Amino acid sequence: MSTETKDQLRHQFFIQRKELGTAERQRQSERLSQLLLEWYRGLELVQRSARKVALTIKFGTEPDTDPVMHALHDDGVEIWVPISHADRSMSWTKWYPDVPMETSKLGPIQEPTGERFGPEVVADADVIFVPALAADTAGYRLGKGGGYYDRLLASLPEITNDVPLLVTPLFDHEFFAADAKAIPVDDHDLPVQSVATAETGIVWV
Repeated sequence: MSTETKDQLRHQFFIQRKELGTAERQRQSERLSQLLLEWYRGLELVQRSARKVALTIKFGTEPDTDPVMHALHDDGVEIWVPISHADRSMSWTKWYPDVPMETSKLGPIQEPTGERFGPEVVADADVIFVPALAADTAGYRLGKGGGYYDRLLASLPEITNDVPLLVTPLFDHEFFAADAKAIPVDDHDLPVQSVATAETGIVWV
C-alpha cells in the first residue's frame, strides 16, 4: 500500500491538476467529452434505455464534462446533478441549460435551484459519472474526502437490482495500475466499473 495518506495524495493530485495548465486540461477534457458521448450514444443500441444520466457540474480544475451535459440534453436525455449537504449526504436535482442557479451553502459552487430528490431518483439512471482525483485499474477511486459518493454507491444496491453503470472520468496521469498500490483502499471504499481518460478511452475495470 502507498505510504502516503489519502490527504497527502489529495493535496498532490490537486497540485498536479493545476500544474497541467488550462490549455492541457481543456485539450484532454474535449477529447474525454467526445469519448463519453460516443460511448453513451452507443449504449442505447445494446444495453440500457432509461435515457437518464447523473453527473457533476464542472468546478475548478476538474475535467470539463459540461459539453456532455449539453449534448445529452439536446439528445433528450435527463440530466441530474448532485447537491451536497452539511451532513455529507447528497440530494439530486434536474439540470437543463439556463436552469436557475444559486451559490451552494457549503462553498463557492453554483448549483441548480430546483426541487431536491433522494438517491432513488438516479438509481434507474443509465450511467452515474462518479468524480475522483485518481483511480486504479481495480476501480478504486481517490475522492475529495467528503465520502459523498461512497455513501451513494453503498445505497444503490439497496434501492435497485439493476445498479447504473458507474464511470469515473479523469485526466491521463490520474489513472494507475492497481498493482502499483498508488491509492490506499479502506473497508468502506467501493469500486466503480469503468474509468475514462482521453488517452485510454473507456476502460472496464
